[in-house]
Amino acid sequence: MPDLVIGGRRQGVPRPWRAGVIAVAMLGVALVVAWFIYRRSVAYDMPGGEVHGSISQVQAAPGAPPALVFGSSSLAWLGGIPVLRTTGDAHGIGAAHGRLLAPLLTAVVEASAPSIEGTVGTSGLFGGSTHGMRLAWRWRFIDDGLIDVDRRMVAGLTRGAVASAFEQSYDDLVRVQALLDIGVPSPRTAEAEQHGITESLTIIGKQEKVSQRLWIGRTFALPGLDDGGESAIPVVTIAHPEGRIAWASVGWPTGVGVVTGINAQGIAVMVHPTRTGDVRATRSARPVAQLARAVLEQGKTLDEAIKVVESTPTLGAAVFVLVDGSTGNWVVVERTPSKAIVERNPRQPAIGDVLTTNTLASDPENDRARRLLPSVPRADRAAKLVKNPLADVLAMAAVLRDQRAIDDTPRAPGHRGVIDNGRAVHVVIIDPTSLEMWVGDPRSAGRMRAFDLRHELRREGDRPAPPADIGPDPAGDPDRASSLIAARAELRIARKALANGDHQHAAEACARARARAPALPEAIELDAFVAQALGDNTRARTAFQAWIDGGADDPKGEERARAALAR
Repeated sequence: MPDLVIGGRRQGVPRPWRAGVIAVAMLGVALVVAWFIYRRSVAYDMPGGEVHGSISQVQAAPGAPPALVFGSSSLAWLGGIPVLRTTGDAHGIGAAHGRLLAPLLTAVVEASAPSIEGTVGTSGLFGGSTHGMRLAWRWRFIDDGLIDVDRRMVAGLTRGAVASAFEQSYDDLVRVQALLDIGVPSPRTAEAEQHGITESLTIIGKQEKVSQRLWIGRTFALPGLDDGGESAIPVVTIAHPEGRIAWASVGWPTGVGVVTGINAQGIAVMVHPTRTGDVRATRSARPVAQLARAVLEQGKTLDEAIKVVESTPTLGAAVFVLVDGSTGNWVVVERTPSKAIVERNPRQPAIGDVLTTNTLASDPENDRARRLLPSVPRADRAAKLVKNPLADVLAMAAVLRDQRAIDDTPRAPGHRGVIDNGRAVHVVIIDPTSLEMWVGDPRSAGRMRAFDLRHELRREGDRPAPPADIGPDPAGDPDRASSLIAARAELRIARKALANGDHQHAAEACARARARAPALPEAIELDAFVAQALGDNTRARTAFQAWIDGGADDPKGEERARAALAR
């Protein structure tokens, strides 16, 4: 009989793999749970809603331009400008935008993609394979910053496009709304080193005949988009939202916010996106363009408009120019995610892309932009031109078409330091008192189309009675815009080739650009850098010298050019 040992254990076959299996199973469960948590965290919940009805073509009266009609909304073309007239709730307004402008949305989304994707790098061993996941995580709070009205409008935009057989992702369209706040320039553009997507200028000129009335001159560009802003054609939106103030804006397809607009009360808002150190993609705050739309929908007076901007934390940073057409008063509000500074007596009548108040001017990102962007000389030149009251709208048009340096020196077509540098996606003049507006037609060599906003917004008069259009600049080159567009498209190809080390291809693209616009400063500058990369220092020195002699329009590039010439 075997001995019994109290407290002893029966020996069994050791199974070391059992602990390993349990550990692997627990790790697998943890990964699955983490994946579902991650997917729930980065998902954008699309508000409910439906889009019904077909599009029809109608002609309101004999001789009137034909229009597309969808429900109570319509789309007509005034020359090369699509004019979208919408009514209803937020989802309905978004649906009309998506339904009627559906063919134009895809190009803007594709041009915006590098500016969104570039916010997360691809370097490292797993940088490429995990890029999509890290991008979704970085942008996970964007929809939380949108209020319900914003989300419903984007949901309508998405469903409207799908109903027109143009598939668009709700996630993509949500992110596009925050592009001006936290997007980065496409690496193919000259703005890649300057960290800015937009370029904007607002000019306030007093009217000569009536001292209390103002002219608003506005130019807005998107040179940091992958196509340089070519897809962002000017779209005039006339909106009558339910229970809110009617407004008109000039924007582009996919944009349901406002950067240039005015409401039925004569309150105008112009947005200048900027960069500051407190901007974070992971914040939950409202994008600046959506805030500007809220100003138009809610602001009956200048003080109410200021209060809307002051009381709303923003995702990005921007300068808001607010104008009251009824009194002729205007203010500048510098809004960052953490601060709002109101300047009630602006120091100069031209506002660019940098913050200027003492509180915010020293911000590191803003200081960098001030040193690297051509905004300051453009604003200084504009301020000089409107120092005295302007006789009429043609005088403001002449200011917006100016192509000279601040000392009146002529500059080459496309020089980035002049007011009209050929990069604007929309050019607008507004009389906020009479509610008259003129918008540059991209297909008519500089003609500006007129709008009667008294009728459009207030329903005054039986039919619109707009003032006369502003004709093209009689001294301008009718081929200038198309030549600059073609040349800059080649320069984007050249920059990508240069970044990839394909110097010969870059040189060929530069040659094509200079064949279309021989004096374009940025083409001469890039040609010099390509020559340097090819080891042709003689050609590089010649190009650098020609660029500087013609007026360098890239401060950082000028430093490198002068260093190369010194060597």
